[in-house]
Amino acid sequence: MKAQLAQLGYVTRDLEASLDYWIDVAGAGPFYYAEYEPEQQVHRGAPTHIRFRLAYGFFGDVHVEVVQQVSGGASAYTEALDACAQVPAGGLFHHILLLHDGYDAINERHIRAGAERCFDAFVPGVGRFCYLDTRAQLGSYLELVEDTQVFEAACARMREARLGWDGTRPRRDFEEILALL
Repeated sequence: MKAQLAQLGYVTRDLEASLDYWIDVAGAGPFYYAEYEPEQQVHRGAPTHIRFRLAYGFFGDVHVEVVQQVSGGASAYTEALDACAQVPAGGLFHHILLLHDGYDAINERHIRAGAERCFDAFVPGVGRFCYLDTRAQLGSYLELVEDTQVFEAACARMREARLGWDGTRPRRDFEEILALL
């Protein structure tokens, strides 16, 4: 079974300030903004409803996601932020995302190893995604996305943009990437 690290994810209370750090200090970018309000949201077994804004980018060869929940109730994001007294400038390290070749199988494998279901939802065009609470196993949450082909294609385009980036337009719309797919 394929299980390949694809992303480091951070959560923040202030997306713009965190991106300032990633772009101006760390030298990462460009970053691509997207906003999501998934369907069928469940947090720790109970229905919830959140909306979040995020930015995807590359720091060298590492794909980075910075997420800010902008509305709603309990989630994997609020869980982590509520437990943190001081959020670092670039955001609080939150999750890793794994590429895989079987959403249900890799989910079950981690649950059998002690992971806890934290957040599940559905995004049209992407399918199901979840955060498993693997802090006891990995020291962070684990994100799984059902359709990794779209994610992998988008990452390839963002990586290409990173390689040719001259520092201009460090903040862009994710629609630019989707238009290339």
